[in-house]
Amino acid sequence: MTDVTAPPSVAVLRGVCVAVGVGWGATYLLSKFATSTGHDPLGITLITAVMGAFLTTLAMVLMRKSLPLGRPALVFYLVCGIVGTALPNTLSYITIKHLPVGIVAILNAIVPMLTLLLSWLVGLEKPQWRRVMGLLLGAGAVMLIAIPQTSLPKPGDAFWVLLALIVALSYASENVIVDKWKPKGCDALCIMTGLSWAAVLLVLPAVIATGGWVDLSPWSGVEVSLIAMGLLHIACYLGLVWVIDKGGAVFAAQIGYIVTLSGVFWGMVILGERHSGWIWAALAMMFVGLALVRPREDGGHSEL
Repeated sequence: MTDVTAPPSVAVLRGVCVAVGVGWGATYLLSKFATSTGHDPLGITLITAVMGAFLTTLAMVLMRKSLPLGRPALVFYLVCGIVGTALPNTLSYITIKHLPVGIVAILNAIVPMLTLLLSWLVGLEKPQWRRVMGLLLGAGAVMLIAIPQTSLPKPGDAFWVLLALIVALSYASENVIVDKWKPKGCDALCIMTGLSWAAVLLVLPAVIATGGWVDLSPWSGVEVSLIAMGLLHIACYLGLVWVIDKGGAVFAAQIGYIVTLSGVFWGMVILGERHSGWIWAALAMMFVGLALVRPREDGGHSEL
């Protein structure tokens, strides 16, 4: 019999990394479909937040876990709900309507770089030349996307690139907040449950005020894409947590590469996207920058 308590093999861990990366990259494609018929971005954010809140709460109940509800924890959930879901998800649904899926996926790869930069600012990390070079390459990649007239479908699309960078900065802020201010007794499932409910409470008034409800009753391919996107995001997030738990954060970092490649791949295969040489150069620069920024396996906390 197979020992279910034995740690997973490297092959299994790599397989899960590939599955999570490919799935997460596909969420960009599903987001494109979900926003293609004019569904309100706030309404989409609300639906996905409700799905996340319900499923994580169900998991908490089944596992008989309790959610810390002290004042510091509630403030933590609220802040993470803003910078981890309400703001970036809404802006990303706006952005994906105007930019190719592949470009959005490439820009999302800058999240680890911005996380490192913010970590330096709050004292979680110490600057190192190798990682400074990685940040500079990431900035150069963004410039290759935003500046040349032939890199984007329309010259005015540089504004949507700026919104995509705000999304990346918001996710990076959440990473640093979780690392530095996570309340005692909060694991990944608790954090996701708390921030999901916080996002629901934050977005619901805005949806009520703007009338941005999403009607799922037609149940066409668009609505199916919306629900599938939410479920896939939750599944991939849990897969990421599992890989971090079983293989470590360093091993799990490679998922970011797969997410970017997956987003570019799905955009080309399903939507027929084609990119200029500037975009391919930006992708190459981004990957080199990520390689320099990513943690070393023999480092301490300063190498996280």
